[in-house]
Amino acid sequence: MTPKPMLTDELKKAPAWLYAPYEECSQERELCATGEARSLGQADAEARKNLASIFEVRVTSELSAESTMTQSYPWQGAVREEVRRSLQESVDQVLETVEVKRHHREKGLTYALASLDRQRASELIGGRLKKVDDELGVLWQRRNRTNLRRITRLYLERDKLNERFSIVSGAPRLSPVSWKNLTEWRQAKSRDEALALRIGQAPEWLTEKLRELLTEAGFRIVKGDSEKAISVNVDSIKEYLNVSGFEKYTFTLNMTSYLQGEKRKVLAVSETVTGRTQTDALLKVRAYFSDYIEQHLADLDLD
Repeated sequence: MTPKPMLTDELKKAPAWLYAPYEECSQERELCATGEARSLGQADAEARKNLASIFEVRVTSELSAESTMTQSYPWQGAVREEVRRSLQESVDQVLETVEVKRHHREKGLTYALASLDRQRASELIGGRLKKVDDELGVLWQRRNRTNLRRITRLYLERDKLNERFSIVSGAPRLSPVSWKNLTEWRQAKSRDEALALRIGQAPEWLTEKLRELLTEAGFRIVKGDSEKAISVNVDSIKEYLNVSGFEKYTFTLNMTSYLQGEKRKVLAVSETVTGRTQTDALLKVRAYFSDYIEQHLADLDLD
């Protein structure tokens, strides 16, 4: 159980930590910040907010300092937003461990001193950093161009996580891949290679997602025959549902790759959802199918 913060009240001399937090904290073992407000709860919240500012997670308009000297991609905005959300989740997890160590009341105001244990924060951020490094390492070893977006996203998330890891641990971790490695590989793989995309029954948002990922990977989408091809189809089965005003469907996404006319790989995934209509239900699998395509497109072995 967390001990109750020590409270000092109307001292002749204000405690030193009000203006210099590390008079009360060990800078080697913790990060500290103060806050002030009319009430105790508000002072605690302000101290936590000020401590959280150390882990500011806004992603700048550029992918990284190096990226300003390289080509830009139309999907950078979407990738930055994914990185921002993931960073926010990681930082929120760390900030849940913040403790309020001291309170002080003086002249109608309440002051709070918040503390974050460096070792605990290092363990939390380091754990996430290792997970990202492991995934990035596997994708980089394969170097499949249809994983370009995933590799870029992981690199950026890793870069930002590493900044925060350095804040609490005192030193960053080496990355398995550099931005220079990534851009040089992308430029070397960039070529205008024809690929036929054969759409059976599928919603427009799904085919647009495929076109987007394939185009950024260096493929030129063509009609008719081509040495490389992908067929896509979404099947639907209406399931029994004894609920008035709603319908239940199982949607199955099928993707097949072909090389010189021969079937190469087959991917299939299903999801069951309910909606007021079939169209409404189909929209509910949009995020799931879009994410599946992004995660598994490389499994079609198009390189």
